[in-house]
Amino acid sequence: MCGRFAFHQEIDALVDDLDAVDLTDGALTSRFNIPPTAPIHIVTESVDRDTGELVRALRIARWGLLPPFAKDEAFSSKTFNARVESLADKPSFRGSLKSRRAIIPVSGYYEWTPVEGQKRKQANMIRRADHRPMLMAGLVAWWKGEGKNEGPAAYDDGEWLLTATIITAEAEGSMAQIHSRIPVILTRDGAKEWLKQDSFETGREAHDWINTQAPRVPNGDLEVYAVDPAVGNVQAQGPHLMDPV
Repeated sequence: MCGRFAFHQEIDALVDDLDAVDLTDGALTSRFNIPPTAPIHIVTESVDRDTGELVRALRIARWGLLPPFAKDEAFSSKTFNARVESLADKPSFRGSLKSRRAIIPVSGYYEWTPVEGQKRKQANMIRRADHRPMLMAGLVAWWKGEGKNEGPAAYDDGEWLLTATIITAEAEGSMAQIHSRIPVILTRDGAKEWLKQDSFETGREAHDWINTQAPRVPNGDLEVYAVDPAVGNVQAQGPHLMDPV
């Protein structure tokens, strides 16, 4: 958790809501079954290397954070989630806490639950009941490869790759019946605070805020329903994957 999600929101409405600009040039379209290591939409606030000004923007990143010490891109297959409790202690994530924070917009994500008396598991969609995008807290890191990176998440010189992770917390209440972990889904104001470069003076301060103080979307604002088991195949796509069955 969170290991598969969908994203099909209106980009203009999303960036307006977060006071951001769209720098993706339409490189990604709607997708309904996104796995780890795939390119995803993220929102970050960073200093523009040409102008020196702060820019909050929608960008594209590889899902699975690659810290500077990662030897190859395969490392990202185990860093697509980050436990909120240990962000400041894990070498893979603590370097991003102070100034490389992100929001990952998600239309809904999938979880699988056991079916009583059967060997199979049931696929479920979890989304906001009002169908607004989930604003998941995350971290990003730029990773310098060997000049082989390509695609919309790569830097313009083809050597730097933008990578991201989704932060998860211990699930409580009704959501704990679905899975022991849940993504940290922030309110709109919480998302803006997490993105602001000057919100926290240290990485430890950012960790303490996201772990204990961040305003999260309550369980009551989420809906859970069964979906087509075809979503278990990463090749499956289409809006029907989000339909209740």
